[in-house]
Amino acid sequence: MKSLTPLSELYQKLLALYGPQGWWPVSTEAQTWENKAGNQGYHPGNFEIPENEAQQLEICLGSILTQNTNWRNAAQAVAQLRTLKDFSFSGIGNMPIDQLEEAIRVAGYFRQKARYLKNLMDFLSCCSFTDLQQMSLPAARSKLLKIKGIGPETADCILLYALKRPSFVVDAYSKRFLLQLGMISTQESYGKVQSLFESSIPREVSVYQEYHALLVAHGKEYYSKKPYGVGDPLLTFQLS
Repeated sequence: MKSLTPLSELYQKLLALYGPQGWWPVSTEAQTWENKAGNQGYHPGNFEIPENEAQQLEICLGSILTQNTNWRNAAQAVAQLRTLKDFSFSGIGNMPIDQLEEAIRVAGYFRQKARYLKNLMDFLSCCSFTDLQQMSLPAARSKLLKIKGIGPETADCILLYALKRPSFVVDAYSKRFLLQLGMISTQESYGKVQSLFESSIPREVSVYQEYHALLVAHGKEYYSKKPYGVGDPLLTFQLS
C-alpha cells in the first residue's frame, strides 16, 4: 500500500477535525442569501455545484469581493447583488459604476472592487466560460491573470470553483500553517506553495476544493491573529 505524503496525511487530519465543508457557498433552491448571509449556501459533499450560470457568477463575484476582507462581508455584498432584477454577467457589466459601488460597500475597498468586477465582466463578455473551458489550464489561468484586479489566488478560485478545473488555491492561512509546520520558508512564492500541494495530493477537483476549504476553516481558528498557531492541535502531530 502506497504511504501518504505529508500533505495527504495533513488533509486526512483536517477532514477528521472539521468534516466536509461544502465550498464555494452559493445560492440554491433550498438555501438563499436572503437571510443570515454568510451562514448559508454551503453544500458538503456536493461537488456538482455550480450547476448554473447564476452560481458561477456568485463565485466570480465572491472571489473578488473577499479580497482583503472576511467572507461574511463578501457574502453580504453578494447577497445584495443577488437581489438585482438582472443578476447576470451582462447585468453586472452594464450596471452604473456608482450603483455597483454602493451595492458592494459592505465588502470594503468598494470603489476598487467595483472596477475589478467591471474588468472581469468585460473580459467574460469577450471570452466566455465555454472558451476558458476549451483552453488548456495554463492558458486559461494566464488569460485571467491579465485582468486588472485578478491575482493568482482569485484566478485559482475562479478556475477551481466556477470552472471546476484543478488549480489549487493558496491563501494566507495555508502559508502561515505550513510555515508553522516547517514545510515552507517565509520567502516561498505562491507558485512554489501551489506546486507543493499539487505534487502531493490527487489531482482531483473535489480534493482541491475540500482541502482549500479545510485550510480556511483551520486558518480561521488558529491563523487569523498573531501570534499564529497558538493552540493548534495539528502542530503536535508528526507528519510522516
